[in-house]
Amino acid sequence: MPDSTSTSRVAGGDVVEGRQRLVFVDKGDYYELSPLGVFADGVVSWRYESTDFDGLRAAFDDGTLTLTPPEGASLIITGTARGTVPALESWLTPELVIGELADEVDVLNDRPDSSRRCWDALLAYAADPTGAHLEAVRESYHAVPEHRRIHVLGDMDQNDVPVRILLAEVGETIPARRPGRTLAVTPEVRERALDYFRRSEAGVARAEAQRVADGPETTVPLVVGGYVYPSGWPDPAGLEVLQTDYPAAVTSGGREYASVMHAYWALSTGDAGWHDRIAAAARGLDARTLGEEAPRRAGWPTARLGVMAALLRDKFERHPAMAATLLGTGDARLLYNDRSSKYWSSGGANWLGRLLELVRSELATR
Repeated sequence: MPDSTSTSRVAGGDVVEGRQRLVFVDKGDYYELSPLGVFADGVVSWRYESTDFDGLRAAFDDGTLTLTPPEGASLIITGTARGTVPALESWLTPELVIGELADEVDVLNDRPDSSRRCWDALLAYAADPTGAHLEAVRESYHAVPEHRRIHVLGDMDQNDVPVRILLAEVGETIPARRPGRTLAVTPEVRERALDYFRRSEAGVARAEAQRVADGPETTVPLVVGGYVYPSGWPDPAGLEVLQTDYPAAVTSGGREYASVMHAYWALSTGDAGWHDRIAAAARGLDARTLGEEAPRRAGWPTARLGVMAALLRDKFERHPAMAATLLGTGDARLLYNDRSSKYWSSGGANWLGRLLELVRSELATR
């Protein structure tokens, strides 16, 4: 099982990505094995508790959370088993776990984690081996959780030996990569270590140029959709124009509909009476309410994606100002907020967000 797995929570209508791992929670009469989650916004949670990293450290300090409950204590693994705690020995400490989770928050926010910060400091020192740069290497290396330092270079043939060579004094003997062996640090050994990072930097630069030759691999997410305005839409509207219920006439089969949502739900039924009632609804949300009650036409689950794609293409073709708003989102990943459907929403398959990205790409080629 990996150290941590993906999780998420909804905050203010937005999906906040996170990571979770297992921890023991002291419940008074027993200990419970429970997920400990950390999220991109720095929130830390377990069971019904929500805090930050200071609160997490305090919970470990006062025993609320532990990695090794006492032998013989009552234990519950929710939904799985109960019994008593066997003799446990953790290879981690609370501080190491906190360090791992802090790295997870950096990764979730597309920031360099402690290992990457150490790598950047090493490259800076290799390019300009001054005392100040060496101290930056020392500080960043010791900021990496201790049990992860061996992997800081991502090189199984070297482990972290080149780093420890640079941090040692000439004449000092340090543990080598293989257990039981040592390595004497000489000026020549230090120079080879420096050259290791110089060559690594050049190789990484070449690989990075090839990897992103056609542009970035990841983009900043942007949440759209989900807004309701009982008193009327904003004027002028912003990203609201990307919503399927925004009033923007579209056509399908030679018939005009008041919005994409009107058209989508009217076309979802094979009953002519229901079709006309849905098409005549006052608002897009009213059309959806009626459409959910209407009988579905045969094969709709297979056809619906193509119908929505065609309606979105027509919408942005017919309304250039709205197309400009869509293009204005750049290359952002679009997360569509639609709580009524996991199929269309970012809480599930995010097909509306993906189709908007597709139409945006098609518009950009013109």
